[in-house]
Formats: sequence, structure tokens, C-alpha cells
Amino acid sequence: MVVKLNLSLLFIWMLPVFVSANPYNSNKCLLEWDSLVKKEYILHYTNADKNKIISIDDELLSGFKHIAEFFHHSFINKFDVYIFPSRTLMDKQWQKDWGDSTFQSQCWMIASGVAHRLDILSPNAWTKEACDHNANDSTEIRQDIWHELVHVFHGQYNPDHTFNYIEKLDWLVEGVATFVSGQLDAKRSQRIKQIIDQNKAPLILDNFWKGQEKLWAFRFNGCLY
Repeated sequence: MVVKLNLSLLFIWMLPVFVSANPYNSNKCLLEWDSLVKKEYILHYTNADKNKIISIDDELLSGFKHIAEFFHHSFINKFDVYIFPSRTLMDKQWQKDWGDSTFQSQCWMIASGVAHRLDILSPNAWTKEACDHNANDSTEIRQDIWHELVHVFHGQYNPDHTFNYIEKLDWLVEGVATFVSGQLDAKRSQRIKQIIDQNKAPLILDNFWKGQEKLWAFRFNGCLY
């Protein structure tokens, strides 16, 4: 569990440095990655997403600052951010990370975040390769990025940096990220109010993260962790 710490923060924003990354072998073919190196993270992207990098970097920086201010403490370690140009390439990475060569992400899954890494399917691919996500909604893109950044922050302080052993704490991991990222909007609040008014709210928080409510929350967030 993340504990708020009252520490003064000093943010030194550095000018971006562009470097060419080594070819990344994701599906047995070479994919050329470029990198935007910042003090806080390294943003990796392909030529297909050059047009999105400035806006994504802006959301990363604003999210980094927002999260540090919310928790009164900053991220512990620098981390990598990968913008995948296609779902196939993202799935290949997740198959490798999770040791499951058969894993296929569902259409609403667009991102994941752990202590050392944030992966996101490029908004350029959402129209054709994602559902329940609007690539033209800048607020949604910002909230999705901030949501994953909260997971990175949480993972860096949690003993389980990759959330492999969070049984019965899924509601906490996702709840913190949803609240801090601003995704607890009118739509979600109304849904919760409706459940309470219908006397369907569970007495145990872990039970809230099951069945249709879990599915609804997952689809709304579009993330795995």
C-alpha cells in the first residue's frame, strides 16, 4: 500500500534528447525504435507514431508532476515507456513478459504499467485495433496515461513491483489508479450510486472486483495493471 509522505519535491525538467534505439525483435522481424530520453523516463516509439510523441510526452510529464504532488513524494526510479504501433507487437511483448506464448489481449486492453515499464497501444491504432476507446478524446488519452503512471508509481513502492501477487487487492491497485488519474468521473460515480441505490453493493471490497462490475471497470480503464 502506498503511504503519503510529506517531503518537499524538486522537479528539474530537462530538455529532451533524441537517440536511436537498437532494433527491437518483437515478432521475429526487426522493428526500429527511437527514444526520447528524459530525466524521469525514456520514451520509446517507432516512426509510425512520431506525430504523437510530443503530445504523449506532455501527458507523461504532467502526469508525473500530478502524481508526485498527490502523494507528496516522487517516483523512485527512472522507467521505460513503450508506444506500440500495433496490437500484435504489444501482445508479443506481453507474451514474453508474462511467459505465456498463447496470450491474446482483448480489444479493450490498451495499456499496462509496472514499476519499471509502461506499455501503451498507440492512439493511432485505437480506431482499427481497440474498442471502447476514443483516439480523438484528449481527456481519455491523458487519463489512460496517468492511470498507468500511477501503476508505475505504486509498483515502485510496493514490494511486488510487477503486481504478480495481488490476490484480493486488485480493487486497491485499480481503485488508486482510477481515483488519482481522474477517471472517477460522473459516469463512474453514477454507476456506483446506482449499485448502492439498488442495494447491490457488496460488504467486502474484494467482492466488488468480481463479475460484471469487474468487467465494467476493466473495460472502462482499458488496462491490465
